[in-house]
Amino acid sequence: MKSITVTSPFIAKAGHSALKMDVQARDTPFSISTYTGSFIHAIEAAQVNTLYPYMTGVQAAGNTGDDLVFRGFTSSVNDQNSILVDGLPGLATRFGSPVTIGISRIDVVRGPASVLNGEEQPGGFVNLITKKPEADPLYEFSASGTTYDGSGIGLTDKLGGDFAADLTGPLGHSDRLLYRLVMDDANGDTFRNNSYSHSIYFAPSLTWNVSNNTSLTAQYVFQRLKYSYDTELVAPNNNIALVAPIITRYQQPSDEEHEYGSVLTLLFNHQFANGISWSLDTRNVWHTDDAHGYDVASILKNLQYVGLRARGQLNKRRYDYLDTNLHIPFNTFGIQHNLVVGLTDGRDVADLNRTQFYNAPSTGPNALTMSIYDPVYGLAPELSSLPLYAPGNASVLTHRFTTTYSYGTYFADMMTLSSHWKATLGLRYSHDRQAIEELRVAGVPSSNKANSKVLPMAGLIYQPNEHWSNYISYSTSYVPPSANAIDINGVNNFVPTSADQVEAGSKVNFLDNHVSATLAVFRINEKNTLSSFKCADYGTCYTQVGKARSQGAELEVNARPLPNWQLTAGYAFTVAQITSSTNPAQVDTRLPNAPEHSAHLWSRYDFRSSSLQGLGFGVGVIRSGERAGLTPTAVNQPVLQLPAYTRVDAALYYNRDQYALTLKVENLFNKIYYQSSSSNLAVLPGNPRLITLSARFFFE
Repeated sequence: MKSITVTSPFIAKAGHSALKMDVQARDTPFSISTYTGSFIHAIEAAQVNTLYPYMTGVQAAGNTGDDLVFRGFTSSVNDQNSILVDGLPGLATRFGSPVTIGISRIDVVRGPASVLNGEEQPGGFVNLITKKPEADPLYEFSASGTTYDGSGIGLTDKLGGDFAADLTGPLGHSDRLLYRLVMDDANGDTFRNNSYSHSIYFAPSLTWNVSNNTSLTAQYVFQRLKYSYDTELVAPNNNIALVAPIITRYQQPSDEEHEYGSVLTLLFNHQFANGISWSLDTRNVWHTDDAHGYDVASILKNLQYVGLRARGQLNKRRYDYLDTNLHIPFNTFGIQHNLVVGLTDGRDVADLNRTQFYNAPSTGPNALTMSIYDPVYGLAPELSSLPLYAPGNASVLTHRFTTTYSYGTYFADMMTLSSHWKATLGLRYSHDRQAIEELRVAGVPSSNKANSKVLPMAGLIYQPNEHWSNYISYSTSYVPPSANAIDINGVNNFVPTSADQVEAGSKVNFLDNHVSATLAVFRINEKNTLSSFKCADYGTCYTQVGKARSQGAELEVNARPLPNWQLTAGYAFTVAQITSSTNPAQVDTRLPNAPEHSAHLWSRYDFRSSSLQGLGFGVGVIRSGERAGLTPTAVNQPVLQLPAYTRVDAALYYNRDQYALTLKVENLFNKIYYQSSSSNLAVLPGNPRLITLSARFFFE
């Protein structure tokens, strides 16, 4: 039988994602953290977004899988590169966060990283490294139950369950052909009124070891999500004190959204006899989401009611990505080189069909409104009984078809100059072409745009001994505007956003590697910053405001004071603001959802005495400072401020041989807090007290 171990570190020393080569984190002139499976299980995270509060410099910023804030800059559902999977973009689903059952580790790279990865927001990215087939047989089964207790919810009011399996080993008696099968079914109520979520995840994979030097892994993922349509809370007069209780939902019980996603990934690697290796990776994603529900379109002047919009949306997306590179180690004039040279190719196809967009009147006999503080359900008419659009406003019922092609070639060279000095140089040429076509609204011309950019990066490392590594680096990023980004006239005439960063820092290991830490200071300047806001005709509109800057410092510590006690802690100081704008009201305002101060700590201790063998406990603390909830659009407009909060989590563990039991309480003291906001019509609250009891069983 396989025993469960709890001694592996929370943060690993090596990381592949920053330079696309397997090097120690201390040899990378950027801030990078590799969070292990031990970290995932200690926090008992069923979804990746549960881990973000415990990652330095990272904030969750919405209800889609891609909504993140890195170093003050926000990525969204249109930024496929904000979360990579095995180094390639494209999640199986847009809403909800990826499940962790199929993830081996998580790499977080902070700062601009477009040289190797293409279109990246300047704050950084997450790379999910999936579990691959293994030669040693392993069978893991797990089950968990959840319930809420707080904010008016009783222990038995909102129940949920999750059942998962992870099976791997050889097919037959040889290690030439290996398999892995990961499955997960999670179903339960959320803490919001009349709401639920049901997720199915199915991921088989095969590895063919063609020879000792050549391997091919094929992975397939199918994911289906069904959940209640929910546009979150509203903040009347941009005042967070006027927000309704966090369980309040303004949609009808029958308002739903469905998602289906399929992914095929191929990972090929060949090692040549001279030390050169060749990788060829592809990722193909097919995705459909279908939503039918009531949007909150406005807050009425009396600040007591919201106006509603009947909404229907059918989206079909296709992502095709390829990355191929050569890793070439060689020496010239006493300098050791680790060179990676590669090509990327991508295609995004989006068929976005707005099937209903009816802004109902807020007064008169046909008015559709709902009380902000005392909503009554079941009174709104069926969506199918309402018009598809308001009279004379047919242009809002759009059907947009877009295709984006992206190509790039890159190189990065990590050079060992001497026993104490290392340097990194990199360059990328990026080109993208975008075609936008309106299939329903007459008179809207097709649009074709092309952009290209040369992106450099460089870094220098000084290592006085085996414990210290000091570095300085320069990096860049580049993001063409999403095809979905339109202004108040429904036109996409935006130019790409670009940024550059200067970063300096130190990485240290001491006390016989029982303590490691990274300290980084940075300054990021962004040009042609895009800002989103709610607009009546199109739901979400964008404007290109000018320039933004983020600067600050981050400290992350991973320690093991005792063999059975380890902790990870981090602090981030970030000043992120708009520095130039065509709108004077926005100059010197803070970027949304970016706290100036944030910190976290997670500590796990496992008893070693015979009487308490297998028993352990964990404690986590999250602190997030005050944040701006939106970018102002008018002078003297009150700015929505999300208050600072401190959240405490706790866990009890019992591990014995091949069994593991965990009882975790998230938000132990039932703190009411607000995670993020995309406008005063979409304020995302944090969970009330959430209790999870889980059991895992391993055997060979």
